[in-house]
Amino acid sequence: MQRLVTLQWDQTFSPGLDAVGGLRHHSITSNVLGDSSENEMDAKMPGADSMTVRALDSMEDLEALADAWKDLLRRDPHATVFASWELAWHWWQHYGQGQPLRLFVVEHSGRVVGILPLYEQRVRLFPGIRIRVLRLIGTGGDTQPDYLGPLLEAGCADAAATALAEHLLKARRDWRVILISDLVEESPFRRAMLAAFHAEPSAWSDTVSARSIVVHLPQSWDDFLAKFSSHRRFAIRYARRKAESKCGIRFFVATDPEQIGPLFDELAQLHRMRFTAKGESHVFRSIEFLGFHRDVVMRCARLGWIRFYGLKAEGKTIALLYCYRFRNQVFYFQSGFDPAFEKLRPGFLVLGYAIEHAIEEGNESFDMMRGEHDYKTQWSRQQRTTRSLTLYRPGPAAFLWRARFERLPPVWARLKRWVGRPSASGRNGDARHRTVYDDNTSYTQR
Repeated sequence: MQRLVTLQWDQTFSPGLDAVGGLRHHSITSNVLGDSSENEMDAKMPGADSMTVRALDSMEDLEALADAWKDLLRRDPHATVFASWELAWHWWQHYGQGQPLRLFVVEHSGRVVGILPLYEQRVRLFPGIRIRVLRLIGTGGDTQPDYLGPLLEAGCADAAATALAEHLLKARRDWRVILISDLVEESPFRRAMLAAFHAEPSAWSDTVSARSIVVHLPQSWDDFLAKFSSHRRFAIRYARRKAESKCGIRFFVATDPEQIGPLFDELAQLHRMRFTAKGESHVFRSIEFLGFHRDVVMRCARLGWIRFYGLKAEGKTIALLYCYRFRNQVFYFQSGFDPAFEKLRPGFLVLGYAIEHAIEEGNESFDMMRGEHDYKTQWSRQQRTTRSLTLYRPGPAAFLWRARFERLPPVWARLKRWVGRPSASGRNGDARHRTVYDDNTSYTQR
């Protein structure tokens, strides 16, 4: 197997940077389960009826929760970076102003064992018709991550989830719609909500939010390539040799906050160039989107959670991937490349190099997030599904909501196909399209 001498990383990874990450075989048992005294307490943890759910509603409350939130993130073995306080804080600063905050905190004996971060949004259904929707922080704007939901302490996750579900069911009269999206299928909170729905007759739906393509990483790049056909392996190697010999392409990885800031600006420019050349809209356009992502990548870079994978040629950056790394998982979030180099397939090249680096770094998976696009499925066909739970208060508003966001979109999509209009999601992998329920559109890019 030929090894590429030009495959190099500008920044050497240090396990000490990632408070909850580390190498592939690094144990996180101490972070998740705590010491033996905590394990004994978890084993004796009472049920949901012995827990207290507090509702908080101010920016000061969100800020004051930081330490408890970060501690709970370490104790929830299923949490991803998208459930972190850092992302919630910066999202709220850029997208939440002027909207009522609703933080539900589960406590037992003064200890925080669950946090469900919600807010109230007034959603336009049709001209002149708006309703109040309770939804997760991180949703409802022009950007949205995957894998959301409450943080729940290991050992009492089911009891805390049940307490939250029962509280929401009792409070449903205060909102027309409660929308909890992007939950992993095996989430204890999803199980608790479904059990509550069945126990007390309600109008609700349980639908697929997204299907994400996930690459499960082996011990080496050679092992990874071995799963492909000989034709596929040749195509990967040939594309690299061609790019190296023609343009002297060099792969790099940036993790340092001083590197990330300038690279974020380059990413935005490359993304715009790519979609402007195709005559399509792009995601790096709103003040909120740019401000949120610039702030969050800088904050997360200081925690060791950011990876910017890139390619340089002819003295300039021609491709970038914006990714998170958390608990031995890499999450590919956004990308951009220079259309002048399109014949070299920079998107294909940088993604392959990024997967190779993720393997070398000791990660267990490379998650390409929502969207079943060809540029993803050529690397893997394994999927991870997230789901949305929607609870309705019976009445005209619920009927209109379901018409607007559940009944009409499939009809509209079929009509578009029938008249031959190109799909907004037909592209080479840089924007993520999904249905969201915001004030202005029925779909947006991430």
